[in-house]
Amino acid sequence: MNSNNKNKSGIGLIEVIISISVLGIGILGLLQAFPRGTSVERDIELTTIGHHLAQEKIEEIVSLNYGEIAIGIIENQVRVDTDPTSDFYDFLRTTEVWLLDQNLIVSGSDIGLKKIRVTIEWISVFGGPNRDTSITTMISEK
Repeated sequence: MNSNNKNKSGIGLIEVIISISVLGIGILGLLQAFPRGTSVERDIELTTIGHHLAQEKIEEIVSLNYGEIAIGIIENQVRVDTDPTSDFYDFLRTTEVWLLDQNLIVSGSDIGLKKIRVTIEWISVFGGPNRDTSITTMISEK
């Protein structure tokens, strides 16, 4: 037998421990990305719902006759749905209607042009300040 076994190649215990540590850190990083991705997906979903709720209110107002549309703050931070079990319970709506002049500036006199703004607000999935979205449109007297 050859007594010169010093040149043996192979993986030692230290290399195995280092490899497992690097692999473990990588896997932990990936596992932390999944909850963040889920939160981002939920935020996008809530934003889309907010847009739809605002558009729904705009369409409701625009369907009225010009004279039936009241001026001022129609709703201020009103729950979209008062049923606590509803998916829309945490959405708050503010609806404003203003008279506009010929330069599209808010005015006190009615020349037959109104600006309608609907803002929907909800609790952010990331914490911090609430999120919101707004839709603004104009309507003219027919």
